[in-house]
Amino acid sequence: MNILLVDNGTTLLSELETLIPGNEIVRVWDDLADIKSEDFNLIILSGGSKFEIEGHEDKLENELELIKNTTKPLIGICYGCELITKAFGGTLEKSPNQHKGIIDIKILEEDSIFDNLEPLRVYENHSWLIKELPPDFIALAKSDHGYEIIKHRSKPIYGFQFHPEQFVDKTIGDEMFLRLTLKLKCS
Repeated sequence: MNILLVDNGTTLLSELETLIPGNEIVRVWDDLADIKSEDFNLIILSGGSKFEIEGHEDKLENELELIKNTTKPLIGICYGCELITKAFGGTLEKSPNQHKGIIDIKILEEDSIFDNLEPLRVYENHSWLIKELPPDFIALAKSDHGYEIIKHRSKPIYGFQFHPEQFVDKTIGDEMFLRLTLKLKCS
C-alpha cells in the first residue's frame, strides 16, 4: 500500500507512522505542488499546530486543492480533519478552551470501524471545533465538545478530530484508525 502522509507540523510524526500499515511517503504541508494523488492508495493528513487554518487559506491552497480533488481514500487527523471541513465548505470555530485529554465519544451513525469496541475512548488535543459540517458530510461520532468523526457521503474521505496515535494503551483511537485504513484499502 503506497501512502502519502502529509505532515502538517505534528509533533507526533513517529507515533503516527507506527500506526500506518504499508509504505508511506512523508511530505510537508507546503511541499505538495507536484504531488499526484493518483500515485497513492491512501492519503493521511496529520494533526498540527503551526498556525490556524482560518486566515491562512492562501498558505494552505495546495493542500486544500489536494483534499477537494483527490479520488483516493483520505483520512484527516485533528488539523487534517479541520482542513477537510474547510475544503468542502464546512465552518470551524475557535473554542474558548483547549480540549485536551481522554474523552468518551458517542456513535451517531453505525460504521464497521466501531464493531465490538467499547468503551469508545479517544485522546483529543485541539482548540478548534467543527461548527458546521460540510454539505456532503455526515457525523459518525461526537463528544461533549462536538463532532469527533466525520465522513463524506459518497467519497472515501474521513476525518478524526482526535489523535489516534496518542495514548494507544488507554484509548481505542488507534484500533479505529487501523480498521479504517484496512477498510479503505479494500474499497
